[in-house]
This record gives sequence, structure tokens and C-alpha cells, in this order.
Amino acid sequence: ALAILAALSGCAGSPPVRYYTLTAPEQAPDRAGGQVLPPAGYAIDVAPVSVPAQADLPQLMLRSGSGELTAQYSDRWSGPLPSELRNALSMVLTRQLGVPDVRGLAPSPGLPVWRVQVDVQRFDASTAGPAVIDATWRVRPLQGMGAGLLCRSRIETPVTMPAGSTDLEAVVVAAQKAVALLGQTIASAVQSQGRQAAAASAMVRMLQCTRMIAMDK
Repeated sequence: ALAILAALSGCAGSPPVRYYTLTAPEQAPDRAGGQVLPPAGYAIDVAPVSVPAQADLPQLMLRSGSGELTAQYSDRWSGPLPSELRNALSMVLTRQLGVPDVRGLAPSPGLPVWRVQVDVQRFDASTAGPAVIDATWRVRPLQGMGAGLLCRSRIETPVTMPAGSTDLEAVVVAAQKAVALLGQTIASAVQSQGRQAAAASAMVRMLQCTRMIAMDK
């Protein structure tokens, strides 16, 4: 009985777990002012996102000045990190381009589809900032031959922590902004039909971009 009471006492003293998402709330109304958009001329297919093993954890990972990563057990993502990233990128791309994400669905016959693939090599942040995403990504048409683009981008967004605060909301907001900027940069490549990509902000560094001919499906 004493052992059970001690265990219950320990649980009662544990801090509550806070859950966060990488999908930022929409800040502005739809470009059509709430009206139904005309049928899109193409669709996108956002593939599952790959992340490094050290970041693929339920907990938020904070980086120290020496490069050490520390798991924050009371601050967690609302879902697996690869799913959070894919869903957030899909949301940004569909809003930016005004097209549907047909992942897992059969697109309309004859509708061109652009596949978006993202491989994240680094995803972390610190309370002193910045939040960092280093990713290699590719856009390519699925039907027939056409131009595709393979790029590597690095995004760093500042973290603004209120004085004396230990709440990690500011870290999450910075991570959301980094994901949004990555999505907007990828959107520019789709808009150009795989010809070029434009950094969505000065916080985005385009480290490399290579045009290619997409022959596979």
C-alpha cells in the first residue's frame, strides 16, 4: 500500500505534458475571399517526409551551444514528427498553390500531378535560437517526361523567448515558420514547372539546385 501511494504521489507531482503541432494557424483569408476557387490545372502529391533518427522522437529536441540535443519530456509533438512535417508542408503547399494534395487518392484522369519529396537532414532549435531545418527536396511531374528540380535548402528562423519564460511556445512558433518558409520555397518550384526555385525569405538559403529530366513514375 505504501509503495502504491508513493507511486501515485510521484505521478501527481509530474508536470503536465504539452502537445504541439507544426501546422501553423492560417493567418489570412483564402485568396478568393471565401469564394470557391476554379478547378485547378494540376495537383500535388506530397510524399512521406524522412527525418534523421535523432530528431524522430515524440519530444521536442533542444540544442545546446555545444551541439548537445536534450529531449523535453513535458513538451511533445502531437503526432510522429515525419507525419507532422508532411501534414504541415502539405497545408502550406495547398494554400500557396490553390491545388489539392492527392496523396493516397486517385487523381482525375488527365490531371497533371507534381510529386513533392522532402528529406530532412537537420531539424532542431534552441531557446536562444534559431530553429533550423536543413532539407533536400525534389519536385517532378508524374506523367511522362518533363523538367524536375532537386534542391537543398537551409532555413533558420529566430526564436523570441519572453524574458524569464521557460515555455517552449516561442520555439514551436519558430519551427512552424521554418516549415512554412520551406513549403513556400518548394511551391515556387512547382509554380515554375520545375524550372527554378526562389527563396521565400532572407531566412532561406538555397544551397544547391539542379534541373533534371523526370522519366520515372
